[in-house]
Amino acid sequence: MKGKIVVVGEHQEGKIASITLECISAAKELKTEAETILLLMGEDMRTNASEWNETDVDQIIIVEHPLLARFSNESYIKALLSVWEQLEPSILLCGHNDIGRSIFPYLSEKWNLPLLSNIESFVLHDNKLSITRSAYSGKLTERTEVEGSSFLITIKPKKWKPLPKKEKTKPAVHSLKVNIDKPVATLIGLEQKREKAAGLVDAKIIVGAGRGIQNEEGFALVKKLADTLGGTVGVSRGAVELGVCDASIQLGQTGKTVAPDIYIACGISGAIQHLVGVTSAKTIIAINKDPNAPIFEVADYGIVGDIFEIIPSLLKEWE
Repeated sequence: MKGKIVVVGEHQEGKIASITLECISAAKELKTEAETILLLMGEDMRTNASEWNETDVDQIIIVEHPLLARFSNESYIKALLSVWEQLEPSILLCGHNDIGRSIFPYLSEKWNLPLLSNIESFVLHDNKLSITRSAYSGKLTERTEVEGSSFLITIKPKKWKPLPKKEKTKPAVHSLKVNIDKPVATLIGLEQKREKAAGLVDAKIIVGAGRGIQNEEGFALVKKLADTLGGTVGVSRGAVELGVCDASIQLGQTGKTVAPDIYIACGISGAIQHLVGVTSAKTIIAINKDPNAPIFEVADYGIVGDIFEIIPSLLKEWE
């Protein structure tokens, strides 16, 4: 494939987000003669140039504008429309998250280009792109072959491993100017959720809480186990509906996708909507008092019992 593959980069507190590094790995799978470009948008971006320079891309394009200081659908769309006209890439690539889900459908309609969303793998051959992704909440696997040379693609998080950082050769860095009108709606501030979601996606150990935790006492017990193991807490929709935590740490189809070394599911039945977000874990341990719970079908290790008895017994092992 000739042309350019542009990765829409995300950055948090001056560092490249893990999903962007995964997108770069995905772009490398598509690359033959195409140039891989990392697109970074925001305000005062060059202050973190040393961080960007270690990414394994051919070129870095920086777009700076005051209206890009905080993420806004309207501002990002207008910036990407201008970037597309100036760079004329063959593929625009992003993670299947808030940015990919909210912006790429609009761009697909605007440019009349195919949108291939939530992709788990792909193969390019004979000017045809074969893609694989989950369908019907993970109940089926869809395989599709698309002809053409220009696409919009969003990839499922944790399906590609980030490439090692480059140390010797550094990509060329260029600035690109865009015109953005003042948006109708402007983000004026952010409020921190009760449960800190930062680091959940990249956590090595996650202890999951489901409807079986029953109440705040159960959630506190799960959190204590996570703290003892040096991990963090994730939840299913059932736990959110109990009112003991918020959706910022929800895992699954409508939450975050994770791939920890260890995932301990406490009181989680194992609905497919939850499992699609956690089955990339290297080891899954399930604790549930229902021996027929679907979670045991995907678990590497299972404990049948009440979490209010099992978790305290586990905690004693670390005392």
